[in-house]
Formats: sequence, structure tokens, C-alpha cells
Amino acid sequence: MSETVNNSLEIKSDAQNRETQLSKSDIFGVLQNDRRRCVLEILHKQGNQSIRSLSDEIARLESGENDPKSTMRKSIYVSLLQTHIPKMESLGVVNYDRENDFVELLPAASDFDIYMETVKKGDIPWSHFYIGLSTLAVVGSVTIYLGLLNLVTSNQWILFISSLFMVASIAHMRQVRKL
Repeated sequence: MSETVNNSLEIKSDAQNRETQLSKSDIFGVLQNDRRRCVLEILHKQGNQSIRSLSDEIARLESGENDPKSTMRKSIYVSLLQTHIPKMESLGVVNYDRENDFVELLPAASDFDIYMETVKKGDIPWSHFYIGLSTLAVVGSVTIYLGLLNLVTSNQWILFISSLFMVASIAHMRQVRKL
């Protein structure tokens, strides 16, 4: 009997996790804070973490030092424990196991993936890259069609552009997997 009740509770819990769809307001509410974004990035890259290890990593990022001051680490630890983790936990984004002291991402965290594309200084977003590549394809195709460029046949151009798009897509896929 108790096994049936436990299975029933697990099924209900799983259904609730799948149904948790965050509103854009909730998503932007989480993402508007640098520390919460850092928590999401760290957990996504490194998996479950203790609050202490999260606060140490965030302190390193914020200070730019390998060994930040203990007062800074403590301040970040307290803010994570009292503010940021509870907010994300209430939205169903993370789960904090107080007994074992670790924070884990929940399925609802996948709602943030589309908003978390990070572009390093000097890089361009993939969307801009694809616009540029598409522009090159159209301009080159029109140039060849109008006979303004006779060095390349239309078949060679199609093969070249298709290869470029394939290579770009593979590179994009690999970068997304790294994130």
C-alpha cells in the first residue's frame, strides 16, 4: 500500500516538474541579477555544487582574483543562501538539498538556455554570423546569375555555399554543446 502511495507521489511530482513553464517575467527576474546568472552558468557547466563552492567561484569571477578576500566570499555565500537560491528554488529552477548541501538544476532551468548565449568581447553572436553568411550567398548567387563573375560556375558556388553552411552549423552545434 505505501509503495503505491510513494509511486503515486513520484508520478505527481514528475508531472508537476514537466508542467513547470516559467513566464518571461520570471525568467527575466532571475536573469536580471548577475549572481543568479552566474549560479545558472556554473551549475550548467560543472553540475551540482555546494553553496560554498558556488560562492567561491562567484567571488573569483567578481573580484578577478584567484583568492578573493574571505569577507567577499562570506558576503556572497550569505546572499546566495538567503536570497538568490530561495528565489530560484521557489520558481522550480534549482533544488537546494540542505542536508547534503548541494544545489542542482531542475528541468525548468532549460527555459533559460535561449537567453544565456554569451558572446565574448570581440566575438559576434551566431545570429549575426548567419545573416552575414546568407548575405554572402545571395550576393554571390546574384552576381553569378547576372554573369558578372565568370570564374565560378553556379554549381561550384552552390557546393561552396552549402559546404560553408555545413561547417558553420557543425561549429555552432559544438559550441552550444560546450555551453
